[in-house]
Amino acid sequence: MDKMMKSATRIMLLLMSACLILWAVIPAWKPVMLGLLVGLAASAMNAFLLKRRVDMISMAAMEKGSRKKGLGFGNRIATVLLVAMLAYRFPEDLNMPAGLIGSMVMPFILLAVAMVQTMKENNNGKG
Repeated sequence: MDKMMKSATRIMLLLMSACLILWAVIPAWKPVMLGLLVGLAASAMNAFLLKRRVDMISMAAMEKGSRKKGLGFGNRIATVLLVAMLAYRFPEDLNMPAGLIGSMVMPFILLAVAMVQTMKENNNGKG
């Protein structure tokens, strides 16, 4: 899981760098690029929150203790709502559809990274 998160974080940082460069270079797309940048940051934070939550649940399962209840899903939804509220408050600076699309990118990156790593592990040179 840590290897997947490390690879996905690198890809996310590359995407965020590309958004920042395009934000600086193309003035007409500034709201869209800033929306994507904020959405990607929220998506990365949500992925780290979910990873932490999964680690907590797996530790509780190994200890055979009671499962701790918390606001895992609520925190992730609140992060996306924060992106939407910022885009609603500052429509000239942040594009709302771009922010919401950006906030949903990290799960797809994690899925692609997991598929690639699984193929690498299962491919032992025979084919």
